[in-house]
Amino acid sequence: MGLDSLKNKLVGIDKKLNLKAPFELVEDWVQNELDVKKNPMTTGFEDFDKVLRSNLKGKLGVFAGYGGSKKSLFALNLSCHNAFEQQGKAIYSTMEMSATNLLDRMIDFQYGRVSEGIVSRRAVDYWRSRLTEENKDSIKKELQAGLKEYYGDRLLISQHSRMQPDDYRRLLDKALEENNDINTLISDGLSMMGGSGSEVELYSENTRALKEIANEYNIFVGVIAHLSKGGDVDTRNVAPLVRGSQKILDNCDFYFMFSLIKDAMNDGEVEKDKGYIRLVDKRGSGEVVNQIYSFDEDRLLLYPSAIDPTNYGDDVNQKKRKY
Repeated sequence: MGLDSLKNKLVGIDKKLNLKAPFELVEDWVQNELDVKKNPMTTGFEDFDKVLRSNLKGKLGVFAGYGGSKKSLFALNLSCHNAFEQQGKAIYSTMEMSATNLLDRMIDFQYGRVSEGIVSRRAVDYWRSRLTEENKDSIKKELQAGLKEYYGDRLLISQHSRMQPDDYRRLLDKALEENNDINTLISDGLSMMGGSGSEVELYSENTRALKEIANEYNIFVGVIAHLSKGGDVDTRNVAPLVRGSQKILDNCDFYFMFSLIKDAMNDGEVEKDKGYIRLVDKRGSGEVVNQIYSFDEDRLLLYPSAIDPTNYGDDVNQKKRKY
């Protein structure tokens, strides 16, 4: 073991043995509360923010749902929202989607729908249709200039097929060395994280380590979790369907459950412009909050809807209740 590694190990042991009386924690508490007031981190949904107290730093959140339920888009929206509002920076780590596919979403976020006469289409399709071998340099410069003006370097993309918690530590250390004020890390691809052991052991160990990272770096860490097959897309309580659910949900501070809404008036077709989110604040107030979201397909943005969630009845027939 090298000298630096030995020093770090000893420091870690010292921290574990650091006992404090309640009154000795007041200074840290005051500083934390003032920091939340000065730099609140929000979800963009007021009902969720009230329960979470706009205090996401040091916490691990899970976004769970079937494919198409907009869980990844919600996490991406949250990342951009806090990076822009708080002048911090967010890292979005994608293990399943390529970085260029993620850029498609970034272009739509920025430009929305582009109109050409009586025809309108997604921004990324507009740019794609204009691109030719002859004009690739001018298109590249135009896109780069627009994205730089809109995002700057506030959203940082990491694309690797098998990230592990120690990789995230190195990524964060590198970002901090380059004077990046990171406030959010999203890991999209929990099922693809490396490690040894059974699937359940991997989920347990990796989410526990990500929670430690949230504490160590005082940032919000969000994890995208997939569901096991067998449930319906409009199942509201998807917690039992999360792969490795017990271990993952044991390790997080709160979790969001995403589901789709079926139109009872249209042969049970899935609604394209709205969906259902349930927040469970596991380690805070214990509250459960249900919210309908509206989906802006042009800019791929999710907004809170005024629709009462009880209109889409499920096993929880109240907007809020104790968990």
